[in-house]
Parts: sequence; structure tokens; C-alpha cells
Amino acid sequence: MKRIYNIIGVALMAVAIMSCGGQQKSEGKKFAPKERESALTDSERKAAIAQKKAELLGGLNLDTLLYSHGVKFSIVQPKVQGEDITQDIADRISMKLLQMACQNGISGLGENPKFVFGTEIAQTGRAATGTAPQKMTVQYQLTYKVMNAVTGDVYATATQDVMGVGSSFVEANQNFVKEIKNTPEIQKMLQTASERIIDWYNKNVQTVKNEIETAAGKGDYDLALALASSVPQQATAAYQYASSKMGELTKGLMHKKAADMLGEMTAAVASAGDDFDPSIGAYFKLIPTDAPEHAKAQELYNKYAQQCKERRAALEAKAEKDEAAAREFEKFKMMQDHETELAEIEADKIKSKYASLASAKAAEAKAKASQKRGGLFGSIGDAISGTFDRVFKVADVAGALATDKLGLQEYVEKVEFGDM
Repeated sequence: MKRIYNIIGVALMAVAIMSCGGQQKSEGKKFAPKERESALTDSERKAAIAQKKAELLGGLNLDTLLYSHGVKFSIVQPKVQGEDITQDIADRISMKLLQMACQNGISGLGENPKFVFGTEIAQTGRAATGTAPQKMTVQYQLTYKVMNAVTGDVYATATQDVMGVGSSFVEANQNFVKEIKNTPEIQKMLQTASERIIDWYNKNVQTVKNEIETAAGKGDYDLALALASSVPQQATAAYQYASSKMGELTKGLMHKKAADMLGEMTAAVASAGDDFDPSIGAYFKLIPTDAPEHAKAQELYNKYAQQCKERRAALEAKAEKDEAAAREFEKFKMMQDHETELAEIEADKIKSKYASLASAKAAEAKAKASQKRGGLFGSIGDAISGTFDRVFKVADVAGALATDKLGLQEYVEKVEFGDM
């Protein structure tokens, strides 16, 4: 199985190079940097990195999110409610729902337009304490539901009472989100929902086939891919069919999105300059060789690769005499050495995002048409786009660490999942 955690490992190796003393090797050349003092011992540094890595991931297993063959559903954003459940709070709660799903082995990145996981929020208390210093408190009851977005059928439900305390109501609401926990009751609910979703696929194999074929026939390859990739492996017959269609659907999607990807690749090349950016290799990998856009993509990639080659050579030339250049060369070289793996991860993120956004759009349309969901939750589409942006900041932070754009101490002190 592909391991997206390797991207974090690359970054942490770069941190080690950045922060350690002693002799470093550079393509056969020796460099002895000056001894530098650190506020952290080696064991403290490792513990701090491990702790912040866990906080950054927030309980998310990115392998589960991108590569799971189990149950998948779409996270539905809670409704925005006045000055308490603001858009920011709704975003944070969406991430909590994703964490709960992921911790139970479920991918919630939104590739399933049929099944959704959301929460209704009822405020049960809002007050200022009479103590000094004065504190603000908020209380909520959350009702979690896994539903069929088309029929409105509820597959499982659970409730949770949560309180938040802060020096202001804004802070109290932020702290309330932090107190949302993955309880045994929620775990049981998600297990029950998973079993019922698998049972639905087992009983509706022909429906699954018809939906995938209809979407593909209309050229909606992103939706067809979302439908196919959502079928859980435990539903043997439906999964066997869906798996047989994945190559064809992916090829169709890449042709459909070739112009979009070329535009995104062009922007990435312009932004990167001679910096390493694995998304450039990902776009180049995804644009089909028989697509009209491939020739331009090849030209862009060659330009980018040459700039990176020249930067690497310049850093290597300086590395023997210059400490900063030596560290930068080692980090740059390390990232380049992992280019294929990092580009594959970026490519999977791109494909998954296309499929998820198409899925969210379809789910919203079906829910509105059926009027069975009753407006219980907020937006699927907004939740999906926000989820992608926040989840994959993990990769951005890793890259920042590896390229010295985010220092170790800043990382240790300031990085907090959901607050970046």
C-alpha cells in the first residue's frame, strides 16, 4: 500500500539535517558545520516533533483517506447558526467529523454522493459566569447521523452533549469544538452505519452498475469515478465490477480535465521558479500523452526540471564552503530523490479532489430534488472543499519544513491542526 506518511518522514529527515550538528556528507564532499546550540536536547526534539506531528494530523490517517477500499461517505457541513455556529466553527466541526470517520476506518473525503455523515446542533446553554475573571460558557447537544442523501433514510444516529468555556463567546465556541470526542457510542454508530451501507451495496449491485454507466455515458467521468471508488471492498460483487471500471474511468477523467490540469500546472511552474514542487510532476504525470495539452505540459516540465537542476548544481558548488548552502543542498536533494513518490501522492490527491467535488455536487442536487434530507445539515460541497484544503495542509507544512520556510521552533510552538 502507498504510504502518504512518507511525505512527513521526508520533511522530518530534513528537520534533522537542519537542526543537527556534526559532519554532513554531500555527494562525496565533506562539510563540517560549526557547532550550534539548541534549546532542545535530541530526545526532546524528537518528542516535540512526534507530538506536533500527531496534533497536525489530528487523528487522521491519510492512507485511509486516499487509499481505503472500505466504506466511504461524504462529510456534510453543519448549518451556520448566528454568531455562535459561524462558518469557522462549522469548518472545524467538519474536520472533527472527518477525524471520527477516519479513526473508525472510514474515508470521509467525499467521494460517495449517496451516503453522508453530519450533525445537527442544538444550543442548550449560553451564559456568563459570575466569577472573577468572568468566563463565557456555551453548551450544545450534537445529534450525529449517517444518512442516504437521496432517500433520506437514516442508517445510524448518536448524541453528544458538549460544553465550551472561554474569555469570550468566540473563544468558548472554539473550545467547544475541541471537546467533541470520538466516544464509544459514536464508534458503535459508525460501525452500525458501515454494516448497513455494505448491505445496501450487496442488495443493489445492478443499481451501482447503472449509475456508473449512466455517468460515464454522459461524459461525467469524475462522478463515475467517485461512484466506482466509493464501493466498499466488503460488498464483493459490486466491488468487483467497480474495480474493473477504474482504469477506463480514470483515463476518461484525465482527458476531460487535461486543459484544467495544464492551467494549474502552468501556474505551479510560474510560482515555483527553481523551488521543488511535486505537484508539477503530478500534473505532468496525469495529462495523457495523447491529449493535445501534453506537448505544452512536456515543455513546462522540461523548463521546471532544468531550473531545479541548475539550482541543485549551484547549491552543490557552494556546499563545501558554505554551511547554509550545504544544509539547503541536502534538503533539496532529499526532496528530489523522493520526487516520484511525492508526485504520485499529489496525483492521487488531484484525482480524489475531482471525484469528491463531482460527488458533492451530485449529492446536493439529488438531496434538493428529493427534499428528503429536510435541510438537516448544511452544505456538502462547502464541507468537501474545506476538508481538502485543511487536510492537505499536512503536505504543505511538510514541504515548508523541508525547504526551511517553516522553522523547527515555529513548528513546535505554533502548528495546531485546524488553526493554521
